[in-house]
Amino acid sequence: MGELLMRKMGWRSGEGLGKHREGTVEPIVIDFKTDRKGLVAEGEKTQKSGNIVVMKDLLGKHPVSALMEMCNKKKWPQPEFVMVHHSGPDHRKNFLFKVSAEF
Repeated sequence: MGELLMRKMGWRSGEGLGKHREGTVEPIVIDFKTDRKGLVAEGEKTQKSGNIVVMKDLLGKHPVSALMEMCNKKKWPQPEFVMVHHSGPDHRKNFLFKVSAEF
């Protein structure tokens, strides 16, 4: 949809944006939020220490949420969840999942 609108305004694929076509050619990368904190919540931003990036503390988070958040932040592929076993009555099911992640 966006590309169609830009083509109507004279843009061509591979050209930069702007009056003199000197702007960025690459699309903007979107970073997804996976938690319910505000945009600038305490502890959400990563802190840089030299060449090492220190991730925010993931303690207290649900393990699945922490794994998904870490994969998003580090641009890793999403993990694969496979249900291995389920038991219990319908109103109180127990599930066992196998998680595979490639880094």
